[in-house]
Amino acid sequence: MSDGPTLRIVDDPDDDPGGAVPAPVPPDDPEAWYAPDVRAQYEAAPGVVATVRERDGGRFGYDVREPPLSPADADALERVRDHFSAVRHRRPLTRVGVVERAEAGFEPKYDRALDRLLDASAAARRRIDYHALRDLRLLGDVTPLALDDRIEVADVGDERELVVHTETFAPLETGIDADADYVERAAAERLAQYPVGFAGLSVDVVVYRERLLGSDAFETKYAVLEPDLLPGDEALIEECKERIWETTVNGAVDDREAFVAEHARRFLSRRLTARNTRAWLDAAAHRARSALADRGLAVPPVDSRYAHDRLDDLAYYVLRDFVGEGILTVPIRDPNLEDVEANRVGERVKVVPRASVLRGAKAEPDRDAPTPDAGARVPTNLAFEDETTFVNVVTGLAARDGTELNASTPSAKVNLEIDGVDETIRCAVALPVISADGPHVSIRKQSADAMTPVDLVDRGTLSTELVTLLWLLYEHRGVVLFAGPTGVGKTTLLNAHTPFIPFDDRPVSIDEGSREVRLPHETGVSLTTREHEEAYKAVSMSELMTEANYLNPDVEVIAEINTPASFETFAETLNTGHGVIGTTHAEDVEALVNRVVERGLPPYLLREIDL
Repeated sequence: MSDGPTLRIVDDPDDDPGGAVPAPVPPDDPEAWYAPDVRAQYEAAPGVVATVRERDGGRFGYDVREPPLSPADADALERVRDHFSAVRHRRPLTRVGVVERAEAGFEPKYDRALDRLLDASAAARRRIDYHALRDLRLLGDVTPLALDDRIEVADVGDERELVVHTETFAPLETGIDADADYVERAAAERLAQYPVGFAGLSVDVVVYRERLLGSDAFETKYAVLEPDLLPGDEALIEECKERIWETTVNGAVDDREAFVAEHARRFLSRRLTARNTRAWLDAAAHRARSALADRGLAVPPVDSRYAHDRLDDLAYYVLRDFVGEGILTVPIRDPNLEDVEANRVGERVKVVPRASVLRGAKAEPDRDAPTPDAGARVPTNLAFEDETTFVNVVTGLAARDGTELNASTPSAKVNLEIDGVDETIRCAVALPVISADGPHVSIRKQSADAMTPVDLVDRGTLSTELVTLLWLLYEHRGVVLFAGPTGVGKTTLLNAHTPFIPFDDRPVSIDEGSREVRLPHETGVSLTTREHEEAYKAVSMSELMTEANYLNPDVEVIAEINTPASFETFAETLNTGHGVIGTTHAEDVEALVNRVVERGLPPYLLREIDL
């Protein structure tokens, strides 16, 4: 039996004069002899351990330990980084997005690329996958902060260092520069996420709010989550577009979308298949391993064919540029947007989300962040990088409505009709001839579903007394004029009450604004000057008035009383005795009187207006 020293464990260290080791206690216990400065330690995410330490001066530090890498693992990770260094990856925009992507892992097209780059054990592959996902698809060094659900607030410290607040400790110094990449996303909050359909494909969009103070003048933002591209994909897309452009067509193409989709998928499928089976040695090894796997002598090889999600991603970009409207394709088709604006090259595209998107985006009770305002412009992650692409989109939008933009016609107001979109889309476009920093485009969209008076009352827009008054005036052929600045909802209010017009009355809408007027009547008629369509002879407002009189209307709707001809039509209509409903740009009653006088109309006609 050995005479060496023995280890004794006692319950009370004070009873042991020999200095025995105390019993283990949790790290946050002030009596913990092995970690006197540790105040908390927990698993922030699978494989990631967060530690809160007390520093000098009563300060706290936040440290994380991620899965360790051996030298061989580090070399393999470096190969992965080098392979993907030539492409830009779309990172999550919010904390929720980081958690969801971390749980989902890599998409199939990334998995196939990693399978060809890595040859490691299962444990090493898990560690490499974590760091590769963190560096390529998540937020880099900021990723552990976004994965830690105990962190509630992120802020900028005195020395431009990122500090965070947890449920128990605040502030915690992280050692991360406040100007580091993706810092603002670590605390960002998702307000809404939904898909937008285009050409049979689905693209997600996100409305989110950044919670890092001082990061951007705009707190609420809108992002289109377009598919990521792998190395070489951009060149493949350009080659596909060039091949489709040079394709010989016999006869007229009835369906451009189907034509482009068919040719794009055929070409891309062949290119991807040929690229994956180009090396005869790899192909032979693949066949040999497959044969051994059939006999149970080897692990089946990774399928050398392309991932189908990669084909969809490449086809999307080809269809977006050939069939859609470039980077504006998804915003134009998003039913939750009111306005889309692109003002100059290199600047973020701005959009105006509808109130329905922001209605559920209220700040949490214990937070001071304001609720996003409906009707406010927010920036997107989209921007035209060069003037040529911008000009092509602007001229294409104008051409869809029969207007050719050139030096003599540098700007136009057009109406767009897009397959699968029920909204009325009005668009103002201009070439660089009249715009200092390149082309510009402003798109206004009217919701496909008209609001009802109940919706207006529920939102506090109108009182029940005012709705009742409008009901009486609409039903008894009164004269109602909605006046206000641009974009405040004049036409929305007009359309909300059109069901109050008796079903057997004949409402007739006049002029270009007829496109935005909704008449739920079998007896209703809409007349337009068609000044924007070269295929038709332009019809004047006076001719429309004559036509309207022959239709024997009970109520006439003039949706935009702004031009001299429309004001003259409004005056003539007041003298006919018909009911009149219209909208005009005037901030208040005084401005309305001034506009009437400027247009040469007698002011006594204003006495004919009931409301």
